[in-house]
Formats: sequence, C-alpha cells, structure tokens
Amino acid sequence: MKKWVLFDLDGTLTDPMIGITSAVQYALKKFGIEVTYLKELIPFIGPPLKDSFMKYYHMSSEDAEKAVAYYREYYGPRGIYENKEYPGMKEMLSHLEEAGFDLAVATTKPTVYAEEILKHFGMRDYFTLIVGSELDGRRSDKEELITYILRRAQIASSEAIMVGDRSYDIIGACACGLDSIGVLYGYGSKEELKEAGATALADSVDALERKIFEFLEREQRGVRRLGSWKRSQPEPVMPVSLGKRVRFGLLGTGQNAELFCKANHFGRQFSLTAICGPTMAQTTEFAYGKGQVLCMEEKEDLAACREIDAVYISCGIKERADAIRLMLRAGKHVLSQAPMAENLREMEELYALAEEKDLILMEGYPFMYAPAFEQMQPYLASLGKIRQVTFEYCHNDICYEQYKRGVISPGFNPERSAGCLMEEGVYPVAAMVRLFGPPESVSGTVVKLANGIDVCGTILMGYEDMIGQVVCSKITDSAAESQIQGEEGSMLIRQIDNIKDLRIRRRKVDQSIHFEQSDNILHHETNAFIHMIHTGIGTKECKELSLSTMEVLEKAQKNGMDSYES
Repeated sequence: MKKWVLFDLDGTLTDPMIGITSAVQYALKKFGIEVTYLKELIPFIGPPLKDSFMKYYHMSSEDAEKAVAYYREYYGPRGIYENKEYPGMKEMLSHLEEAGFDLAVATTKPTVYAEEILKHFGMRDYFTLIVGSELDGRRSDKEELITYILRRAQIASSEAIMVGDRSYDIIGACACGLDSIGVLYGYGSKEELKEAGATALADSVDALERKIFEFLEREQRGVRRLGSWKRSQPEPVMPVSLGKRVRFGLLGTGQNAELFCKANHFGRQFSLTAICGPTMAQTTEFAYGKGQVLCMEEKEDLAACREIDAVYISCGIKERADAIRLMLRAGKHVLSQAPMAENLREMEELYALAEEKDLILMEGYPFMYAPAFEQMQPYLASLGKIRQVTFEYCHNDICYEQYKRGVISPGFNPERSAGCLMEEGVYPVAAMVRLFGPPESVSGTVVKLANGIDVCGTILMGYEDMIGQVVCSKITDSAAESQIQGEEGSMLIRQIDNIKDLRIRRRKVDQSIHFEQSDNILHHETNAFIHMIHTGIGTKECKELSLSTMEVLEKAQKNGMDSYES
C-alpha cells in the first residue's frame, strides 16, 4: 500500500529558474564565460551542479568544484529566493497530508537550501523528512539519496512513490524499486521521462494529485501495480508497523456525515464499511460514489454487523445517547459528533459503559486535533498573564428564515434539538476548558424563540485571575474575532472552530500568522480516535475534557436567565 510520496524540489515543488540560472551565470563569469540569456542555462536545473559544469562547459573536476563554490556565493544570499511556488502546490500537499500520506523531499540540492526554500514558501510543515545532498558532495546521486531515505524511515519500496521532473529522479526511483510520476510542468520533456521509465506522467499539479490518488485507489481495489524499470529485482524487507485498518460504520446521512466521508476517504487506516440512515432510500442515495458499502436503515442492524469495528455517530442529538449505548453494548468503539449526550449524568453513564466493555468512546472536537490548534498555543506565552478570553461561535442558520415563515426544521424544533447553548456552545466551551482548564464559576444568558428553543446565548466562565466568555448563536453572524487578552498583548483568532489565521498585537507591534489547513478537518479527530483504538493512549484526557465541557454547559443552563422572543 502506498503510504509515502517522495518529491524532488526544483522543477517539481517550486520553479527555481531565475535563481539557479542567475547563480550559474555568476559562476561562469568568474571563469571569463559570458552568458547573455538565462534560458541557455536551464539544463543546469535538476542534475548535480558539478556534473553539469563538467558536461556543458568541459571543466575539470577541480574547476567544476570551484564553479560550485562561486555558484553558492550568489545562490545562498540571493538566488535561493529568486524562486516561485507552482500554483496549487500547497493545496495538493494539504490534501495528501489529510489523506494520511507521509511526505518527503528527496533533492540533490543541499539540505540547508531545501529547508530554507520550503520555509520561505510555507511548505516546510507538510514534510516528515527533507533530505538533500551535503555541502561536501555526499548524496548528490538520486539513487543514493532515495536509498538513504528508505533506510532512514524504514520504508519498503512498494510503499513509496517518487515524483520528479527530470530523468535523474525517475532512474533513481526505478533503481530503488519505486513507482514514479514524471511531471511535465517542470524542466524535463515527455520523451526524457518516458525513456527513463516513469510509471505515469502528469502535466499539471492537479493532474499530479489525481495520479497519486489513482495509485492508492488501484491498490485498494486490489489491482496489480504497473511495472517499471528493474521491477523484477527483490524489494528490501523492512519492519513497518502501522496498526490494523479500522472498519467504520456510519450512523447518519446529513451534512456532517458527508464531511466525515470526504475527509477520511483516503485515510490509510480507515475503511468505510456500512452506512445507516433514516430510510433505505436516503441511505442508498448517500452511499452512491462511496465504494462498496453495506446499506441499512435500522441502527440495530448496524450494531449487529460483524464487518465493522467502530461507528461514527452523526444523527440528531436527541438520538445520540441511545445510539451510543446500543453500539457499545454490541462491542463497537464509538466516535460521536459533539455533544454526545444532553446532560452530565447521561454522559457519565456512557463512559462507564465504555470502560465496562473495554471500548473506546470519544466525543469529537475536530479543531482540537487539527495541527493549527497545537501550533497556536506556543504564541500564548508572548501575551503575558492572560486576563480575559472571548470565544465567538456564531452563524446565521438558513433554516431560521424558514422558521420565520412557519417551516420548522429539526434545528429549530425543541423536540429534535437541544438548543444553541448546547449544540453550538459546546465547541467554544471545550476550547476554553482545553486551554485554561475547568472554571470556578459559570453563568449563562440565552434568547429563546416562542417555541422555547434557545437560539443565541452567552456563557461567563470565572477563573481565579481570568474571565472567559463564550458567545454563540444560530440566528446571527459575528463580525468580531475571538480574542485572548493578556497583559503584554492580545491574540485575535478569526475562526475558533478551524484556526487558520491569528493576529497578535503587542503594544506597537502587530504580527500576522497563517496556518495552512483545509476547510474539512474531520480526519484529524478520526486519526486520533484510531490511535486510541490501537494504543489506548489519550482516552483519559478525552473523557475529562468531555465531562468538564458538559458540566459547564449544564451550569450555564441552570445558573442563568432566559429572554424570550416577543
């Protein structure tokens, strides 16, 4: 199964034409060689520099080494930044990371330069490994470089794909037994890449993404891989332990269930096996395009199914606790949309049942398992003593317009919904508890419609030396950003449920921080859940967070006042 994608850098991830050719031009000038047009130096992009100086300008080995040194005089401080990202590259890397691939860079460019270029373009964090040549010339051969990566990361050659734009990338991949994709938007020709033995070709970044996923889909269907040069040689046996693939059942066919399926479709330890919806017609319609899955309309059938290990609960809140109880009693691990129950007593009973059955029960807070939530936290120290925090989670639900016309959707029906404070407030409250711990005091205020359902509210959370405030609504949009205010500065967060952009203000200094993250982040919590199933690690912290969050929500409902719609 393909788990790793190895990328060349120059001509594959970024377009380095100006920087590399200008540095070569500078080096040649030191030898009295004048080159007027940079395009004449394009053949230097890709191959080892010393080889190119010897090949194209017939230098001796000694002079070629001097030329490389002159090249670096220009390239290090200047040429490295005369570079540009290929359009759509970060989006593709994000999709691959979300699908569960491990990404690596395999470049004959010195590692120190590769690291700096990837940081400059905001790509560094996508890669598990960045391996280049050494400044003394070691690992300047592509086969040597790929072999080093396979051994270092204990990757079997059948588990990796090499992506590059020149024959050196493809020949190196073939020599190591890897499938390869040659990209035609770089500096190698179609003929060069085909002759080198590329398994597939891609003429754009979008096409490259499709080709990579085609490899995975083909293997998931059990179709034999395409052959490539030297495929007959034996592959190295290396110890790789990634855990058992978890077979999931899905209860629910709504918008959140659809997001769950899309986010996890290419998860390497995830398999969607069964779907259960309100009716068989809805279930079969929802299942279209999701592969070979079992369709059911009774949750009892889902619970009894022996083909699944775990269930994702995405039904209405009024049904969740009963559904979770049913799945746990049937021996299924459960990941549930939050909140998984309507009160603390019920939630405690569910956790007790999970412990009795020795099963994993997890309440889902997708944003907490996304990388940006962890990446944000080190910046809190720069704010000094935290004094006031306001988390906003407000959106104008389109169903509110229907309510005003007399059409009552489930979200505005007190018999189907637990209200805004419970269903929307759960996420910012959980974030507050996760960052600052359980509060010492809680109070709340809500606005209710004439039918008794609360549609917007505020929760005040008192700490020893800090005030926390949660503002939630399903009938208004917020123009304000969430804020964490400290004595030395303030942090503004554009979207608390999917943190991508921060602004930090410290007296006269403003700092903007962007985290590259997909709009659909549900796969992060799924991966955390699967990790818990395999290891049991994290279950205690998950339970404590859920119970503390529910305790705050209950207190806010009890220790507050209501304001009714006139």
